[in-house]
Amino acid sequence: MRSRRRLSTGHEVTLPLELSCAIGGVVLPARRRRLARILPSALSPLAIAPGIGCVILVGIQYHCVGGPEPDAADAAEGATGLEPYDEFGVIVPAVAGARVDLPLVQLAGDVGGYVHWLPVTTDASVALGREIWGYPKERADVTVTDGPDGIRTVVDTDDDRVLRLEAPRVRDREREWTTHSYTTKDGDLLRTRADLSGRIGLRPGIGARVEWGEAAGALRELTSGASALASVYGSRVRARLFDGKSRRSTDD
Repeated sequence: MRSRRRLSTGHEVTLPLELSCAIGGVVLPARRRRLARILPSALSPLAIAPGIGCVILVGIQYHCVGGPEPDAADAAEGATGLEPYDEFGVIVPAVAGARVDLPLVQLAGDVGGYVHWLPVTTDASVALGREIWGYPKERADVTVTDGPDGIRTVVDTDDDRVLRLEAPRVRDREREWTTHSYTTKDGDLLRTRADLSGRIGLRPGIGARVEWGEAAGALRELTSGASALASVYGSRVRARLFDGKSRRSTDD
């Protein structure tokens, strides 16, 4: 079922929201006890090994927001009037409903990615994320570049470098994924479905790099500065982002 929502900026969006973008990200290992400190009490970090979870760092360059993918390579506004923007995400794979902390056994619960930090480049995209889904968006200096060698993401705040992320171009193939994210909005835990499709490449973290800056602080401590376990690359990805559902009523 489709629905329309009006933002405080005056923009109107239709859900599910249609998006097209380029994505480049890495998966880093992290101690589960550190991850647990930043998660809502209803979630626990997904275990990939005893005592070890993971964090996803991803840069996203949106080509079109709320409309069909543009035919030309140039960025274009979607039907919402929202201009393209760049985004950086810190996402913690987590599970709700699992009664044990053993790797793989947790998959019996509701797995999703808890969105810990989401800096973006426009005020309208801040309103879009916060008002509909409760995403922790804020304005920052984020630059996502899709180049011949892969996708580079640079994040700066208050004139200090947070990080530079390199996700290499890899052999891709046509894929379709359904993923879920977790956020908190007005004290409620929301689970939001996203359907992804397009040519997406996955591989072990060889060639992926994270260069930490002076402002990395707690983010670097969260991951212990570890090397990437895996990387993801997609130059032309399509997504449909659905309305969030309260965890109390989420059964899909």
